Amino acid sequence: MTEQTIYRQDSEGEDFELGERLLYLRTPNFRGRDVEALQTALGALGFATGGISGTFGAYTEGALRKFQVNMGLEADGIAGVETYAILKNLHNAWMDKPQIEDHAYMGFARAAGVLEHHAVCLFGTDAFSRKVASYMSNLALATNPRSKMVSAETLLVPPDADMLLAHIVCEGAAIDQGTPRVVCDDAASLPLRISSAIDRARETVQEGRPLRIVIEVAGAAEGADEARRDQVAHHDAITLLDAFCAAFS
Repeated sequence: MTEQTIYRQDSEGEDFELGERLLYLRTPNFRGRDVEALQTALGALGFATGGISGTFGAYTEGALRKFQVNMGLEADGIAGVETYAILKNLHNAWMDKPQIEDHAYMGFARAAGVLEHHAVCLFGTDAFSRKVASYMSNLALATNPRSKMVSAETLLVPPDADMLLAHIVCEGAAIDQGTPRVVCDDAASLPLRISSAIDRARETVQEGRPLRIVIEVAGAAEGADEARRDQVAHHDAITLLDAFCAAFS
């Protein structure tokens, strides 16, 4: 597989074979036979994509990044020359093989509709937490174009009183006393803890406080390079979006 194999331009209604164009998360999502083939390959190799839909959404991107990490590639979430070359070499390992049972990242796949009914402003106070907020906003929009979950950096008007403020901080950051805080340690119970924190925040509104919760993430390890920090931020964004959708459902 060489760079010359990726040359065809995206064209509505045109079929592509795997490797004929770059695939990545965007709005509108890439759709086609090549996306279906990519999902088939990833699923058979052990990286759940949320099902073979032919649509390159957030779950497919998450599976692709995991595959890239597993193969020692840069986890950029872009199916390009190197990714296709490895998939070609592994052809016998995935062609006509069964898909793994998919349990990962299905919360916001099943609950995508809630994103257009709950207004959430995501914001961070340092580079890492702002990156998590931005990724969550992008993933929410890619999952549901009518999503009302946005990062503060893309919000065009000040949030109103009914918009939930989700303040993402790294472990150890100072926060206001009395603000409901959720620590992202146990993914299984995270939706319930987020829901409880939101309920408490709604109660404190009656006390004159803003509708705000704090989400504490561990952050990247000290000394991690930019690629690793980016990877951890993306993982945190998927986990949090999954939990928020489950909490709202």
